[in-house]
Amino acid sequence: MMSPSLAIYLRLSKDDVDIKGNALKDESDSIHSQRLIVRQYIESQDDLRRYSIVEFVDDGYTGINFDRPDFQRMMSMIRKGDIDCIVVKDLSRFGRNYLEVGDFLEHLFPFLGVRFIAVNDNYDSKAYIGTTAGIDVAFRNLVYQRYSQDLSEKVKSAMHLKMSKGQYVTHCPYGYMKKPGEKHKMYPDPETAPIVREIFLSAAAGKKTTEIAFMLNERKVPTPMVYKQLSREGMHNHAMWSHQAIIRIIKDYKYTGAMVNFKCENATIRASVQRRCSPDEWVIVENSHEPIVSHEEYQLANSSLRKVSPSSRGKNDCKDRIYYCAYCGRRLRKTYGNDEYYSCASKLYLPDSSCAKVRWSRTQLEDVILSAYKAQLLLMDRAFKKAVAQPDEAPLIACRNSQVSIEKELNASDKNNLSLYEQYRGELLSKEDFLQKKTELQHRKKVLQAHLVQLQAEEQRLIVEERKTAHELATLKEASDKLSESDEVLKEEMYDDIEKIVVFAESEINICWNFSVDYPTNTEN
Repeated sequence: MMSPSLAIYLRLSKDDVDIKGNALKDESDSIHSQRLIVRQYIESQDDLRRYSIVEFVDDGYTGINFDRPDFQRMMSMIRKGDIDCIVVKDLSRFGRNYLEVGDFLEHLFPFLGVRFIAVNDNYDSKAYIGTTAGIDVAFRNLVYQRYSQDLSEKVKSAMHLKMSKGQYVTHCPYGYMKKPGEKHKMYPDPETAPIVREIFLSAAAGKKTTEIAFMLNERKVPTPMVYKQLSREGMHNHAMWSHQAIIRIIKDYKYTGAMVNFKCENATIRASVQRRCSPDEWVIVENSHEPIVSHEEYQLANSSLRKVSPSSRGKNDCKDRIYYCAYCGRRLRKTYGNDEYYSCASKLYLPDSSCAKVRWSRTQLEDVILSAYKAQLLLMDRAFKKAVAQPDEAPLIACRNSQVSIEKELNASDKNNLSLYEQYRGELLSKEDFLQKKTELQHRKKVLQAHLVQLQAEEQRLIVEERKTAHELATLKEASDKLSESDEVLKEEMYDDIEKIVVFAESEINICWNFSVDYPTNTEN
C-alpha cells in the first residue's frame, strides 16, 4: 500500500456562476482561487509540507449531496487508507448539507483517522480530538445549507418566468437549433428539420414506426444522438434509429411551434431523480417558434400510432432487465411464444448485424445461469471453510496491547524524570550525569510517542480492515448456506446476486456477479 497522502478537495457549483454574464458571482470560489488558497496554507504548515498531494476537483457539482465523481474517488482512497488528511478552502466547498457534513466531521473521519482542515473557516479537526467541533461550526454548516436552498429557489423562479414567456430552458429538440444571438430562441435546423417532417408525414401515411426506423437506418441518416455528438455509455456499436426514437419525435408537441416546458421537476431541491409532471401541469405557450409540422399533421401522425393496452404482466420485473447484447450493449427485449424469449431489437432495424443472431429462451438461459450460480456458491463455500479454518491472529488486539505497554512506559518515564531530578538535588548524581540521563530519557520518550502515533493510525486501519473482513466472511457464509436450498429457490434468489448478463450469439454468456467477494465467471453452454 502506498504511503498516506494529503487530499486537496475543490468544488464549484453551476449555481456559483452568474447566468447573465457567465461570470463567477464570487471570484474567490473559482477552482483556481480555491487551489491557490489551499496550497498557500499547506506551504505555511510544517506538518503538512511532508505529505504528497492528491488533488480532487468537482467542477459544476452541487454541494447539497455527495454524489460527485471526484468526491467518491477521494472517499474510495480514504477507505483504502491511502489518504489521512483533507484540506478544503471552506466547509461550503466540501458540502452544503448540514446533517451529512456534520456526520463526516464528527463520526466518519474520526473513525477512519482522517484529519480535516477548512482553511477560511479556521477549522482543523486535530484541535477537536475527543470532542465535537462546537456550535460555531454546526451553525456555519446550517447557514451554508440554507444559502444553497435559497439560491435554488431563486433559480427555479427565474426558470418558471422564462417558461411562461415561451422560452426553451433545457435543450433544443432534434430538428431545431439555437438562434444566433438569442439564447432562449430556436429555429428549424436546415439539416434535420426535413428528417423530422418526413417522419411525421410517413407516420400520417400509415407507415409503422419500425418501418420508418428501418428506412432511416438504410439511408444511414444520423440519429439525434450521433448528430449532437452525445456519448453512449455502454454502447460499442454504431447508433441506430429505433421505433422508440420515432415515437418520441411524433409525440413531441414542440414541432407544432408551441413551447412545452415543466414536463419534469425535482421532487426536492437538487434531487437526483425527477418526477414526471402530469400534462395539466405543463407550461405550453403556442406560436413560440417556427413550426416544422402543422397541428393537423401532428394529430394525424399521432392518431396512426398503435394504441398499446396495459399489460397484465409484471412491468418492473428485474429479471428481465439484466440481459444485454454482447455486440451493441443494448438491453435485450422480451417476446412471448411457447416460452419467453430474449433477443436484441437491433435486428428490426439492422437485419445484417451480429445482433440479429442473439436469441435465447428463458429456459435455456436459466439452466445455464443456475449451473453457473451453483458453481459460484461452491467456490464461495470453499473460501468460507478455508477462512474459518485459519487461526485468528488478532492483530488488532496485539496493536492495542502494544499501545498499553507504550503508555505504561511513558507514565514510568515521567516518574523516572522526577527521580533523576531528586537524585541530582540530593547530590547523588553529578550535573553531567543528570543532564546525560535526562537527555536519554527525553529521546526515549519522543521515540515512544512517535511509535504510539503510528500504532494509533495502525489501529484505525485494522478496525476498517477487520470490518471489511467480517463483511466478506458474512457474505461467504450466506453463499455457503444457500447450497442446501432447492433449485426452485435458487432460481429465484440468483437474480439478486447478478448485476448483468452479457449474451452472445454462439451459446455463450458472460455473468457479472453482485457479490462483494467477487469470482468472475464466464460460462459457456
